[in-house]
Amino acid sequence: MAVGRRRGHRRHRYSWEDKKGMAIIGVSVAILALLALFALKVARAPERNYDPVTLCNPDLPRVAQHIVVIDASDTLSAHQTHFLKTHLAGLLESAAVNDRFSIFVLDDHYNGLSEPVVDLCKPSSGKDVSTLTANRQFVEALYQQRFEQPLDLAIARAVGGSEQPVSPIFEALSDVAALNHFDPAAENVHLTIVSDMIQNSRAGSVFKLGSAAIDQLPPIDLRRARTRVFWLDREKYQRYQTSELQASWQDYLGSVSRLETIQRVRN
Repeated sequence: MAVGRRRGHRRHRYSWEDKKGMAIIGVSVAILALLALFALKVARAPERNYDPVTLCNPDLPRVAQHIVVIDASDTLSAHQTHFLKTHLAGLLESAAVNDRFSIFVLDDHYNGLSEPVVDLCKPSSGKDVSTLTANRQFVEALYQQRFEQPLDLAIARAVGGSEQPVSPIFEALSDVAALNHFDPAAENVHLTIVSDMIQNSRAGSVFKLGSAAIDQLPPIDLRRARTRVFWLDREKYQRYQTSELQASWQDYLGSVSRLETIQRVRN
């Protein structure tokens, strides 16, 4: 009986057309699955996640933070303005995506550090994104309208100061540390001071004490920062902008931060 049943059972055979159709369906399902995985990967890509205010992306590394403190207690000359804009443009060009730029000014209105004139992370510019994974027009608009243009306006505002009776350089640097303006996510912090370095406040006045005013300043903790000074020469302050004053600032900044250079910028 068992043998008879085996003989009576007929194996179903698929035609060539059936096999071809099943192969097409299988390939189509595989392609759809791959497309779905690709779409999910694009939607969850780290570069698509950023803060809408600061443009900082918590899912990408932050190689550096650039803190720029601009002394607006006196007007910059045309050469100094051009020098500063050229330097900042170079920083922007060489910075990595997600590097942070924090620009402040100081004058007698603040008696120290202002609120950030701009505090933004560099987004992709559109040059280094794939049209397969990003909307290039959106990326370029984001870079220009939310990053490049605000920075240009911030620099123009910062260099357009007028003469002020107070120059609280020490207070501004103290605020950088005390108000926790260092980005904890940044691997490196670069602090740029743009000033004539004529300290003049209640903490000390070069006009009264000369270079000794700097020697008497209390220490502050800027040890995370690699510090660079762009020393703005002022013709009217030549008698105060002495080699002794520069040496005092070099000693002081070298003791509280990782001072790299003090570069004089002619008037």
